[in-house]
Amino acid sequence: MASSILKRPALGQVATLGSLYDARSDVFLPLSLLNEPLPPDALVNTQHEPVDIKVINGDTYTEKFDAFEIDGELGVSILAGLAEVEGSGQYLFDKRDTNHAVQSSFLYDVTTVGEELNLTAHGIKERVTLNALDSGVATHVVTGVRWGARYVFTAKQQLDPSEDGSQVSSNLEAQMSLLKTAGLSRVEDTTHTHPGNSTEITVFGDNLANALPLIDFADAQNFIKNIAGDIARTGDGKGQPLVYTLMPLSLLAVLRIMDIKADLTYRQLGPDCAQRCVQLFDDIRDAIQRLGDYFDRLQTHQACVPPEHIDAIAQLLTRIKTLEDILETHFASMVKDVRSGKANEQQLWTRLTELIGDDSSENILSNMAYEDKMDFQDLLRNEGAHLVGHTGPSVSALLHGIQHDDTFVFYFNDHVRHNSDVWEENLAAFLDILGDQSHHKLAIAVDQDAVDHDTHGTFLERPYISHLRRGRVISEDIVETRKVLAANCVMRVADNAVDRSMNSKPLDRRAVKIPCPHHGCDQKLQCSWICGSCQSTVEYGVMDDLLYCDCGASPYHKWEFQCNDPKHGSDWERYNRLELLRKLKALEPFEDLNVLILGETGVGKSTWINAFINYLSYESIDDALAAEDLKCVIPCSFQTQTAVDGKFVETEIKIGSSQSEKDGSGGQSATQSTEVYTVNIGKTRVRLIDTPGIGDTRGVDQDNSNMNDILTVLRTYNNLHGVLILLKPNAARLTVMFRFCIKQLLTHLHRNAANNIVFGFTNTRGSNYRPGDTFKPLNALLSEYEEVNMGLFENNVYCFDSESFRYLAAKKKGIDLGHLEENRRSWEYSVGECERLVKHCQGITPHQVRSTINLNETRNTIHRLTEPMTFIAEKIRLSIDVNDDAIRELRDFELTRQQLQQRLFVQKETLRSEKVDNPQTVCTHDNCVEIRTDFEGRTDTEATTIYKTVCHDRCWLTSVDRNKKGHPELQGCAAMDPAGMCNGCGHSWMDHMHIYYKYVPTTYEHRDAATDRDLTKNADNIQLREEAIRMKKEAIEEFKLEHRQVQEAAIQFGFFLKRHAITPYNDATIEYIDMLIDQERQKMKVGGSNQRHKKLEKEKAEYLQRVDVLEKAMKQGDESKLLDDTGVAQLVESLYGLPHFGNDLRNIVNIQERAADSTHRERSCNVAGGAHFRRQRERKQSRTAQRHNSDLGEGPSAPMNSIPSYEPIPGSFPREPTGGTVRGKVRARSVAPREPAWKRGILGAITRFVVPGL
Repeated sequence: MASSILKRPALGQVATLGSLYDARSDVFLPLSLLNEPLPPDALVNTQHEPVDIKVINGDTYTEKFDAFEIDGELGVSILAGLAEVEGSGQYLFDKRDTNHAVQSSFLYDVTTVGEELNLTAHGIKERVTLNALDSGVATHVVTGVRWGARYVFTAKQQLDPSEDGSQVSSNLEAQMSLLKTAGLSRVEDTTHTHPGNSTEITVFGDNLANALPLIDFADAQNFIKNIAGDIARTGDGKGQPLVYTLMPLSLLAVLRIMDIKADLTYRQLGPDCAQRCVQLFDDIRDAIQRLGDYFDRLQTHQACVPPEHIDAIAQLLTRIKTLEDILETHFASMVKDVRSGKANEQQLWTRLTELIGDDSSENILSNMAYEDKMDFQDLLRNEGAHLVGHTGPSVSALLHGIQHDDTFVFYFNDHVRHNSDVWEENLAAFLDILGDQSHHKLAIAVDQDAVDHDTHGTFLERPYISHLRRGRVISEDIVETRKVLAANCVMRVADNAVDRSMNSKPLDRRAVKIPCPHHGCDQKLQCSWICGSCQSTVEYGVMDDLLYCDCGASPYHKWEFQCNDPKHGSDWERYNRLELLRKLKALEPFEDLNVLILGETGVGKSTWINAFINYLSYESIDDALAAEDLKCVIPCSFQTQTAVDGKFVETEIKIGSSQSEKDGSGGQSATQSTEVYTVNIGKTRVRLIDTPGIGDTRGVDQDNSNMNDILTVLRTYNNLHGVLILLKPNAARLTVMFRFCIKQLLTHLHRNAANNIVFGFTNTRGSNYRPGDTFKPLNALLSEYEEVNMGLFENNVYCFDSESFRYLAAKKKGIDLGHLEENRRSWEYSVGECERLVKHCQGITPHQVRSTINLNETRNTIHRLTEPMTFIAEKIRLSIDVNDDAIRELRDFELTRQQLQQRLFVQKETLRSEKVDNPQTVCTHDNCVEIRTDFEGRTDTEATTIYKTVCHDRCWLTSVDRNKKGHPELQGCAAMDPAGMCNGCGHSWMDHMHIYYKYVPTTYEHRDAATDRDLTKNADNIQLREEAIRMKKEAIEEFKLEHRQVQEAAIQFGFFLKRHAITPYNDATIEYIDMLIDQERQKMKVGGSNQRHKKLEKEKAEYLQRVDVLEKAMKQGDESKLLDDTGVAQLVESLYGLPHFGNDLRNIVNIQERAADSTHRERSCNVAGGAHFRRQRERKQSRTAQRHNSDLGEGPSAPMNSIPSYEPIPGSFPREPTGGTVRGKVRARSVAPREPAWKRGILGAITRFVVPGL
């Protein structure tokens, strides 16, 4: 039982001496211990110091309780709602609604007198009410009262976002301190010095009935001056009760005043428990206040915060605002139970924890996950950047809405902000750009976490800043660009000197490798030069004296030079024009080696190329592991499994990123268009021609589009040294996809290319570096082509294993796949196979690309001419019919001389093809095309496709291949929404394409002017009639002749395919389409759309029709008229030379061809390497000899002696190179540091960019 005397602040409660008090519930009872007035000597009065002043700068319960001298026990009662609080005590519950305000309080206590009850005085015992304590409702009696007045002045000021909170707080505290100075007549009112900020002043007190509202600090000072007068008028001049002294009733028995029979059990909470309870309420109030501020801030930062997070915070805020009320309701009964002995402190705390549940202050504050993100947004916005995020304009809208010559786009997400080792330098670079006021620019920050509809499916590995100039990307990664420029010898040319319209580069061009023109640089050192804008190697065109890079072509004498020798400095130097030309003409040419890489989607073409680059770069996997970066020119991805806590967890490893590439994880080919990567091995330039995969999930149309894209790129080269068909080992049977892919590849190759076809098997470690089960079905399939003697032989089969490259890629991502020794052997074996492949391709007669191009152009000519030839043929028939009708009219009707003169013409119905100046984005979906059979009111039997929906007229995209359906860049068309659906027609971007032409039906009336004049002047009506009939009959015969010539040409074209193609058409296509149709049919059973099913059925019908036409043509072909490549061209020209319809046919085809112009796709990786091939071969030979001598008879995981020994590539590997650059389509690549030649292997630096020097 507690027996100490208590001091309790009045807090506005009025009680008299002798009043009873229940400490268990902290209330004054309407009962008194005394039943009569006190005797004179029972009351002791004490005078006190008049004024006690405190400045309170805090706003918590703890700080306020301390200022009011409220102990933990009373504080708990106040928070539980047990103790009533009035008057000045109301200040305890006054709180700020937000932390975006400052507050300072001033406690003013005036004590007048203290009264104490002397219970030992004579006569007290007789005045005690003996039965007052029988009920047991009281625990204490009031034995003392301190009188006076208490006032609390509080000043609050809201903060503007731009204001310094600490400065405003200091100002308020200074004003409060001035109020402590008594005797001042006036206090400086600083609130008027900040007219934009209003200060709210509030006073809490026990006697405010006649008080006026306070406006400023001067009013507060005046109020203080009047307090003494107010006290004199209150409580007989004593004022109001300030503090009560409470004596436990148990002491009455000790003083022998009375016996206590009632149960007066009363236990105080321990100080630690009380303090914890008060702190709990403080923490919850603080958390609610901070969460409210956080929610308010979210409203102004919606661009960087997911909308679902804002909704979740709103719901949380609504719920926890009721938490204080819930606690107060239950807390009161729990406190009374502890004080009455019915519960202990631990039970109290447990119950509080249960009531709070998951809404503890720590959990509440843990939801404030975007503070850092909003701080970052504020930083960027304050510096002038535009943010692209969950709300607001897109990058495209900003580029079109705000016109600037230069635009910088900063790409980031939360992961790279906190984990990328290049974050700080990219952020610093972007802030430098924002702070540069030397010229106007547009700066955009793209939050990739918000832009989750990334149209290219890319994975952001590192932050990067792209630089666009007038809408054209000139540097995709500025930071990496600067590194490359610092590590390489750089050339630059004025932007207006570059011809960017050239779609191709001349084949005969040589890398610029000349000394630096600076007088202080070594004139004997042959430097390799790159362009400062695109970072590609600068090459000299021998035939036109132009210098070429990925920017375009420009005159050689316009360029300036800056090498990386520290002695050069920052100046740019020029050569004498004649001297430069002399050095350029003396450049040694490269020996070309062009390898076309084909294969089924998912077989690993892109991975193989990346591995090949690394095989050239590093002699061993250990060197690759020690290097700073993985060499990657094509994005790719793969899945691996790692054990975590006894469970296998699948992890996706993504390598690289590019706007035109997928990573292959969704069934689509990782390579979206044909790209060429050049690799320099000594004096040999190896071009690896990477192609989209055959068997794309988007269907046969996409496969055909991909093949046309491949041929478009191939036409820029003369020779093809190798055709590498990549396959997976251990395919035990001929699946539909397998047959389709192989036959689709062979269909498009000229039979002369058969000797250049080689087969590469990926991931062959599991099949002991052999083709495995794939050998038998593939060999059986190739045996069908007896005329070209195709098969699987030692010299055309190569077994690679990309697992060592995958091991390297995973290791660079921090994942160890294990089995390092096996991967070492895999790496070594694959390097040997790559060397063997290169040597084989060098040693065979190259295939003349023109033959394959002619073959496919002939096939395409048949397809391309089918529609216009059908139109022309029908127009010929229509022209014949029109003229026949005219002849009948002339014979059957009596016409006047004027009417006869008007009929002296031959009418010809034909088509005209008009070019569209700017590309139009049109939809090819069935619902957006119209199949028309009428022109100019006539009904024709042949159909024409009319694109009804022009979704974007005058589209500004320039990198979209013409007439190519579903080009990836179309996702950036202004007609597409973020999800890739068209705003105009509602169909996917994959159904759209750019067109540059349209058909226009035309009617010609041919007249002979001289004949017309002569007959009109001299002939009678009969002669006019006969001449008109003769002209029309003659035209009809000429029309029939041209019609026969068109039909015969189609037959000869078909027979040409039969004689020159490895296979004229893919007879596995129908089986493949049927498989796709069956898959769609299964989807439809579970509610899928039938749209794709209809499309596939249409494709099947069209393909069957084309095969039927081709087979008829091949059967009717005359072997005596067998065409060669020249004959094909001559036959096409003869069609164009038809007197009546030849020009029309030429114009139609020419417009279509111009709409499908080839573009230069070569990406100059320029990896100078290969020297370690020789060293590795020598070591291999040495090991083989050792094994032979010791008669071991076994190798690593594959018989190494199966690889024959080869001589070095002629003219290659004269010495270890000094390094170069890798120019690939991989975003965010860092430059390898300068290392000794022995350690660098073949590659000095590898990087990936699109441009300029800043």
